[in-house]
Amino acid sequence: MNPAQKALWYIEGHLGKPLTLDEISGVAGVSRFHLVRAFAAATDFSVIRYVRARRLTEAAQALAAGAPNILHVALDADYGSHEAFTRAFRDHFGVTPETVRATACLDK
Repeated sequence: MNPAQKALWYIEGHLGKPLTLDEISGVAGVSRFHLVRAFAAATDFSVIRYVRARRLTEAAQALAAGAPNILHVALDADYGSHEAFTRAFRDHFGVTPETVRATACLDK
């Protein structure tokens, strides 16, 4: 398994926990610098951007499934406030978390 694959495997298994670049590069067995370059080459994302996108995707799935409290979903996705989560969610998906929860749809 190459370093990017090791990093992806680790990230996917630990999305609900705080992740650091040092921790991920340690698991991948390479320096931070090497991991950043290898990960970007393999995924076209930075490590942290990938982590944020995956957490937002998990949050969107929870909201579409009817999560009753957006703040709890935001905190689970490692955002410190409802406002920061809503801004990041809207920037990433083009709709607000309230819209996803109300429509219970992930198609768009």
